[in-house]
Amino acid sequence: MQFKDVIGQEETKTRLLRSFHDGRLAHAIMLLGPEGSGNLALALAFAQYISCPNKTEIDSCGVCPSCRKHATLQHPDVHFSFPYFNKTKGEGGGDKTNSGHYGKEWRETLLASPYMDLDHWRAIITKENKVLQLGVAEAEHIVKRISLRSHDGGYKFLILWLPEYLSTDTANKLLKTLEEPPDNTVFLLAASNVERMLSTILSRVQTLVVPKLTDEDIKAALVRKGVEDQTAAGITHYVDGNWWRASLLANSNDPNMFFSTQFIEWMRMCWKKDIAEIVKWADQMHGLMREDQKEFLMYALDQVRQNLVLNYAGHELARMNEQEAAFSAKFSVFINERNAETLMELITDAFYNINQNCYSKLVLTDLSFKVHYQLRS
Repeated sequence: MQFKDVIGQEETKTRLLRSFHDGRLAHAIMLLGPEGSGNLALALAFAQYISCPNKTEIDSCGVCPSCRKHATLQHPDVHFSFPYFNKTKGEGGGDKTNSGHYGKEWRETLLASPYMDLDHWRAIITKENKVLQLGVAEAEHIVKRISLRSHDGGYKFLILWLPEYLSTDTANKLLKTLEEPPDNTVFLLAASNVERMLSTILSRVQTLVVPKLTDEDIKAALVRKGVEDQTAAGITHYVDGNWWRASLLANSNDPNMFFSTQFIEWMRMCWKKDIAEIVKWADQMHGLMREDQKEFLMYALDQVRQNLVLNYAGHELARMNEQEAAFSAKFSVFINERNAETLMELITDAFYNINQNCYSKLVLTDLSFKVHYQLRS
């Protein structure tokens, strides 16, 4: 990936380039940015830039053998680490499972989009609600990979996606290597949640904050993909700087219908306390994949927030598509300072329970009745 392929983030690109040209390249850089900001894409582009023998002042050439290998994720001096789940011993895994067991799936998913989120990655490698991790075996895998000699005689890279999923034991095994890596080895960490980061890791990396994408950059990228201007504006207003969400909406059959019809019908049946319809709805939701159930609850949580904003600050600040705005014009008055916090806590608790493999039909039915009482309060 070249820098020109990374959406927006011009200031971050400049800072990375300056650190290299000024001879201040740190051996461990953490690109800390929210989901969909492109921090992983920046890591890929920076590694390709450093390796390119024909680089310009602002980008890699994109055509040399090194760049072609980077572009297909086949460069022998670029190693990846990412959250995974332990395969069974019958699958060649067990407690020795590491990210290398998922190399094929990782390359295919990353080539499709380096802006992906963890839920998408989980859905790629498991149809169940598996807990992803960076286990102790991964530390040994990383140390072994970066101890290899450089194939091309230049820099070696370890690109670590979501280092906040490092367990304490895994991190402890990596600390010495992270602090004093082999010569010409660069760690590039793409993180999204600093609160989950271990302090021992934070103290050993140079942190570069990657902001969420601007609305202008999101809209321009959508238009370049062939999305009509008005639709691009609606998607941009809704996704709040998250390119992954924007790309999902752009690729859907009808971006303006994303989860909104389901949410609207659910709120109406909750308001009326239509028990038969609530049970039917919960049963239908139970038939979905667990990740889809969680995605809907995250959407519902955002809609509560947006309706609260609409109720008190007006439509200029609320991020809604056309259908959501039409429904919320009347619905938002029921989301206020008395119940908004409780509603968000209830939805968050339901998300947590489903994430813990609780029986989703029961969780969603119970949530619906609790939402009814809050809306009527």
